[in-house]
Amino acid sequence: MKPEDLRFKGNPYWIDVRKAGEFLGLPDKTVLHAGPPIEYERMCLGHKRSMANACLFEGWAKTETEAVRMLERGEIKLEAAFDYATNGSGYGIITKSVPLLIVEDRETGGIAGLFPAEGKFGGGFCGWGLYSEEIAANLKWLGNELFPPLIAVLKDAGGFPMKELFHEALRQGDELHSSQKAMDPLFTRAIIPYVLKCPNRDALLDYFASTVRFTHNFGQAASRALLLGLEKQGVKGLMTAAGGNGVDYGIKVDGIWYTAPSPMIVGPYLTPGAKKENQLPWLGDSSVVECRGWGGTIRPINPDFGVEGKGLVINGGMMDVNGGWMGAGSTRMPVYNDKQ
Repeated sequence: MKPEDLRFKGNPYWIDVRKAGEFLGLPDKTVLHAGPPIEYERMCLGHKRSMANACLFEGWAKTETEAVRMLERGEIKLEAAFDYATNGSGYGIITKSVPLLIVEDRETGGIAGLFPAEGKFGGGFCGWGLYSEEIAANLKWLGNELFPPLIAVLKDAGGFPMKELFHEALRQGDELHSSQKAMDPLFTRAIIPYVLKCPNRDALLDYFASTVRFTHNFGQAASRALLLGLEKQGVKGLMTAAGGNGVDYGIKVDGIWYTAPSPMIVGPYLTPGAKKENQLPWLGDSSVVECRGWGGTIRPINPDFGVEGKGLVINGGMMDVNGGWMGAGSTRMPVYNDKQ
């Protein structure tokens, strides 16, 4: 099945917010990460630092030094997010306490979850691999306080439908990977009637109005749910996963990983002080949206700008080895040479 056949398929509903430990069956002392499976020793420096930050977030370690020792001794289990009903956008750090936006595809029966955009902290802990007590408290607040009143309202309503919002955003020029300029306001306007029924409506309105590209996380969850639903129906030859860990880039077809060296993204640096020598090769699973025909596959302006080669064009964010986002651009899926 080709991406263009999937572009307008699916009927995604936002139905819940649940902790990763509960929804994914994620055990203690387990960290999910972006890209195909990789051992701690082979991880890029940024991912290694994120693994240590995950130990601090969950309280498994009190210091970074203690966390590194635990990781080096193999006391922390590291797994690919794409091997669960989720994916690792950006650095893609998911542990048992991370809240996930749960999306059900009512056309295929698939269901998947992805962590939310972290408001004023942008990608924050999950997407950018950053940690501080304030970042950790904000992420927990999103899952424990901000979203639950809205989820209660959405459940009474039978869920929040997003199909027509995604389709209208496509018609307005979004490619739904690097650009959600139409999707963000479309979603915000549609969610307002539900938000107004919530006791914390001011905080919810502030989140939706001020968090840039928050709908990218919903788009990824919707894409993952669609693909998992089709796979469950028995569709063969379907690319259900595509992402990188800063070392390897991989796709998953019929449950098998195929990998190659992670490519570099070409694009402008949008973060002040960003340096080329700090840019990592592709890191993140957000090209799950390309698997269903969005993103680079329909980039409306200069589709091949600065991107050499003949593979599928994919859009994505450029990640800093020190953690954080540097800018956005495009590359092409590499040629796969390994089968795991």
